[in-house]
Amino acid sequence: MNEKLIEEIIYSVDVPPAIHQEIIDADWKEGCGLALLLKKEKKREVLVNEKEVPICLPSEELGFIRWINRNTILVAAYGDENGEENLFVMNLNGEIIHSFHGGMATESIAVGKEGIWVSYFDEGTMGTGISTEGLVLFDVTGKVLFRYHSDLLDSPEIFDCYAIGKGKGSTLWLFPYTDFPLVLVNPKERTSRSYSVPEKLRGSHGLCIRGKFAYFFDPYNSNRELYQLKIGKQEPQLIGTLQGRARGLDPSESCHFIAITEQQVLLYQVLNEDEYNFL
Repeated sequence: MNEKLIEEIIYSVDVPPAIHQEIIDADWKEGCGLALLLKKEKKREVLVNEKEVPICLPSEELGFIRWINRNTILVAAYGDENGEENLFVMNLNGEIIHSFHGGMATESIAVGKEGIWVSYFDEGTMGTGISTEGLVLFDVTGKVLFRYHSDLLDSPEIFDCYAIGKGKGSTLWLFPYTDFPLVLVNPKERTSRSYSVPEKLRGSHGLCIRGKFAYFFDPYNSNRELYQLKIGKQEPQLIGTLQGRARGLDPSESCHFIAITEQQVLLYQVLNEDEYNFL
């Protein structure tokens, strides 16, 4: 392992070979633990800290799981143009507290105290309905709190939101196609700020921001490589590779990325003592 990365395996599929089981999605939060969305044979299952949570949903469509708080999780589906409910807020007994339509062609989901952020593939941004906003903030009941294209002026257009990552407070970072600026959005102030990013980092599918540093995972023509960039500078540094699909964790977390393969969930911590050194 690269000396700048700490890797920890926090879950491995442990079933007899005759049973097909794979990890669809996972989320980690210190103080909450591990939430898992699994595919076992043809059925989706939810595990929270190794305890099964019963779900009464069209489970074969589910593709996302996130912590809301220590007693509540979000499970979500990709979404279609028919406007059917595809985001479900549940307690750990499997009871649905809230459910709503969160747009079609869901690409990424991030959750903070401010609400539920949803970004969309180009099928959504080029389609109809709420997905055309590119990025939307909902509260847990489904009320729209912020719409990227409608609530911001002169911000980079989103055709496809490749990666999002929580910022400090209620802010969110995003890395939108086609020009790939690094954009900081403040939904309370209805403002955004953009930073240019080296072409080498275009196409990154994972993003984590800590202090004055941005970490970009799996840009175009890379093999799951992870790069470190001091925001506003033009010289990214390769610091290693991650397994599977990775996304950035909240700035309050010790680890920077959660990574998911079909059989394992891993956490990665970047060793960079200069993240919050602003001198």
